[in-house]
Amino acid sequence: MMTGRPAASPAAPLTRRRLRRGGFGTILVLGVASLAMLVPIVWMLASSLKPEAEIVGGRPAFIPDAATLANYGALFEQFSFVQLTLNSVLVAGGVIALSVGLGGLAAYGLSRHPFRGDRLVLAVFLLTRMVTPAALVVPLYLIMERLGLLNSVISIVVGITVLNLPFVVWVLKPFFDAIDRDVEEAAIVDGLGPVGVFWRITIPLAAPGLLTVILLSFIAGWTDLLFPMSFSTTVDAQPLTSGLLAMQTGYKVYWGSLMAGGVYLMLPTLALATLLQRYLIRGMRLGY
Repeated sequence: MMTGRPAASPAAPLTRRRLRRGGFGTILVLGVASLAMLVPIVWMLASSLKPEAEIVGGRPAFIPDAATLANYGALFEQFSFVQLTLNSVLVAGGVIALSVGLGGLAAYGLSRHPFRGDRLVLAVFLLTRMVTPAALVVPLYLIMERLGLLNSVISIVVGITVLNLPFVVWVLKPFFDAIDRDVEEAAIVDGLGPVGVFWRITIPLAAPGLLTVILLSFIAGWTDLLFPMSFSTTVDAQPLTSGLLAMQTGYKVYWGSLMAGGVYLMLPTLALATLLQRYLIRGMRLGY
């Protein structure tokens, strides 16, 4: 008499063993990679709590012998971090506004109004993203000099936006493509105009993509060094990334303040990425 349970395949145990080995190898690789990324961050945090003498001449250790917050105090007393923080907020906010505003309109236009050559336009956007940022510094510098915008936050915002805009268009267009046009047409029948449809229907439906590009635009504006270093030489317009360079002079490196400044610069990005992690992962997945 035959039972209802099928005979196990001889290859099944071997397949399971291979899967377990593959899973263990993946976990090992990810663990090593995570450790390689976390160790410098932990070391920077530990060094920011050490006195200067302990950083330079003390024994290497993750736990400070005499923890102190003096390095963080020096950021504001010695290195003008109040003004630098304000400039960084203005730069990041400006990059978000220009990138999301212009990129969102461009992506929506390419999605809703296709034309002959629209794929070529997208390809050009992608090619500009592949250009090394250093190649754009000189022409943008000459333009900003002609317009009298050097040593201003505006020049830094424009430079970073030029690099960030193609990425925003490429991420947002698939989100707009995925929105059913029947929904927008129904809203028009109900009396909404094109602007009302865009703001009240399309934007809420594309929220995951918008949150993704807002976060990534913030990171681009908050952490960029190339354009601030190239376009600004005064504290009145320099962001935090340029301020960190002031801690490295030809005669001395203020290691404690430099480590504290690195932690200070990292915290907003880390906090936002943690809060918006769910939307970031979903947006990156759907956007590509």
